[in-house]
Amino acid sequence: MTHEEAWIDVDWGLDFESFEWMVHLAACFNRHLPPNGPWNTWPDWPTDMIGRVSEIHRPGWLSACHLVHRHPSIAVKGNTITVTDAHGTARVLEDVDVTCRWWHVDVTSDWNVPPRIIAALDARHGPSASHKFVPGQMEQICMGVEDDALSYGLGLASVLQTMLDPVALYSRATDYHGARCTSCHGTTYREGLRGQGLEHGKEVTYECWSCSTESWCN
Repeated sequence: MTHEEAWIDVDWGLDFESFEWMVHLAACFNRHLPPNGPWNTWPDWPTDMIGRVSEIHRPGWLSACHLVHRHPSIAVKGNTITVTDAHGTARVLEDVDVTCRWWHVDVTSDWNVPPRIIAALDARHGPSASHKFVPGQMEQICMGVEDDALSYGLGLASVLQTMLDPVALYSRATDYHGARCTSCHGTTYREGLRGQGLEHGKEVTYECWSCSTESWCN
C-alpha cells in the first residue's frame, strides 16, 4: 500500500492536534497489515501534529496506538484515553500526547478493596493486611517510563495494560507499609515493603521530610 492510498480513509473531521488523530492516522497507514500483527508503518504527519517523535522511538508509539485502536476495552477521544477493566470500572488518562512520560491513574476512591481482589492479591503475594484497604496517598498512582532513553509510547502501552487488569493495578496500590518518624513520631503509609509495620507500635522507622529539613536548616 502506498502512502497516497493510506490517506483515502482518513477522517478529516478529527482534531489534527489530538492523540485521537495520531491513533487514527496510524491505523490508516497500517490497515493493510493483519489485524493482530504489529504495526510497522509510520505515517506522514501533518505539520500541526501534537509533537515530533524520533525515529528510534516510533515503534513504541506504534505499539501504543495499535493497542488503543484494537482493544475493545480502550477508547480514545481527543487527548483522553478511557480504559474499562475486566470488572467494568472505567478509568481515564487525560492530556495524552507524545511528550508524556508519566501518567497519574486513579485506582479507587474507596479505601476498601473488593473481596475478589483481596483474594487474588493474597494468592499472588501471600496474605497481607495491606491488601484490605488503599490509603489516601495510594488511591492515585504514578506510572510511566523510568528510563528517559526508552520510548514514552512503550511506557503508555505498559500503563494501559496495567489499567486493564484490576489485580495488577491494586497490586501497585497495596504495596505500602506503615511508617513512623524517628523525630516527631508521626505515622503514615509509605510505598513499598508490602504489609510491613502496619501493626500499631511496630511501624517501620524513618525521618519525615519536615524533620529532615528542619535538622538540615539547623
